[in-house]
Amino acid sequence: MFLRTNTNFFTDQLDFQNRQTDKELFLLRDQARFDGPAVFVGGQARLSAIAGATNTENKFNYLGRFPPDFEGKSVTDARMLQANAALAGHVNDWISVYGELLFSDVFSFPDHKQGSLQVRQAYAVFGDLSESPFYGFAGKKNVSFGDMGTLSPFSQSVVWHYFGALHEGAGTGYDDGDFNFTLSALNGGRGLRVSDSEAKGKLNSFAVNALYRSDSDWVQWQVGAGFLLGTIYDATEAEHLDPTAFGEYNHAWDVNGEMRVGPVTVAAEIASTTGDWPTTGHPVIAYRTEAAYDCCVAECPARLSVSWSEGIQGASGTEFEFNQQLVLGLSVTPDPHVRLSFEYIRSLGFAPLIGITTVSDRHVVQNTALAGMTLVF
Repeated sequence: MFLRTNTNFFTDQLDFQNRQTDKELFLLRDQARFDGPAVFVGGQARLSAIAGATNTENKFNYLGRFPPDFEGKSVTDARMLQANAALAGHVNDWISVYGELLFSDVFSFPDHKQGSLQVRQAYAVFGDLSESPFYGFAGKKNVSFGDMGTLSPFSQSVVWHYFGALHEGAGTGYDDGDFNFTLSALNGGRGLRVSDSEAKGKLNSFAVNALYRSDSDWVQWQVGAGFLLGTIYDATEAEHLDPTAFGEYNHAWDVNGEMRVGPVTVAAEIASTTGDWPTTGHPVIAYRTEAAYDCCVAECPARLSVSWSEGIQGASGTEFEFNQQLVLGLSVTPDPHVRLSFEYIRSLGFAPLIGITTVSDRHVVQNTALAGMTLVF
C-alpha cells in the first residue's frame, strides 16, 4: 500500500459543477486500474471575487451567497469560497472508500459563524464492474437523484439550490456503460439541502435514479429521471431553521437530458415536488435550460456558456413566486490543475427559502460580475 496523488480522478471527483449524483462510478472505474491496495490524496480550492449591485437596499439575491452576507445596494467581495481535502482508497479489487472534508466560507445557521469545516462525504463502494455491472454503497454521500449539474463554469443552477441532496444511507446500483440505475435507502432525519424525513432511527426514505447514455464519434446524449421520497418541502414553516418540523411526505421527481454535437452541448432539467409546499401553498418547481460551446482561448481549452434557471414556489403575483437566474460564462483551463471562470449573473426575485413568506420581494434585481479560480491536485 502506498500514498499517491491522482489529479485526473480528483478533478472529476471534487468537481462542484458536474456529475453530482453518481461520483461513486469514478471510484469503481479507477479501482479497476490497480491489482492491490492503493491510497490517494487530493484537494480542491475555489476562489471567487465578485462585484454586484442590487436595486433594493440590503437584498442581494445571487444564490451563490446567503442573503445576510451583504448590506446596502452594492458589494465587492473576494474570498476562498470553498476548500476540499479528500482521500480515496482502493482496499482490494471490489472495495473502495472515499472521504472528503469541506471548508465553506459562508454563514452557518443558526449561530451565524462565518465559515465551517465539515466531513462532507464519507462512504464505501462495493463492486467490480469488470466482473459484474452490479455494485453497492453505504455512508454519507450525494444522493443519487437527478443530475444537478450545470454548464456554467462557477455558479450552480437554481435546480441544484432547490433539489440537491446529501444524506446518509445505503444503496445498490447497476451500470453497464450505457445504462445506470440506483436505489438508495436513506436514514431518517435531516440531510443537507432538500433531503429530509422524520427522525425515527429508521431507514424511512429512499431515492431512485436512472440514466441512459449513448456515445458515438460525433454525437453523445443522455436522458435521466429520478424520484426522492422525503423532502424539506413538507412543513408549514421553512424547515431550514427547524429540522424538527415535519408533515406528510412531499415527494420530488426529476427529469434531465444533455446532448453534445461536436463542440456544442445543450442541457435541460426540471424537478418538482408532487404536492404543495404547505409554507407557500404551491408546488416547488425548478428548471434549467443551458448551452455551451467548446473552443480555445490563447491556445488553452475554453468553454462559452449560457444558462437560464428558475425556481417557482408561489402563486402568480405573490412576492415569493420565483427566483430567476441568467448566467453568461467563460471558462479557460490553462493547466490541468487550474480553471479560470468569468461570469455575468443577473438574478431576479428575492425569495429566500428561509423566511420566504415574510421577506420576499419579486421586484429585486441584482447584476453581478464574478471571477473564479478552481485549483485541484
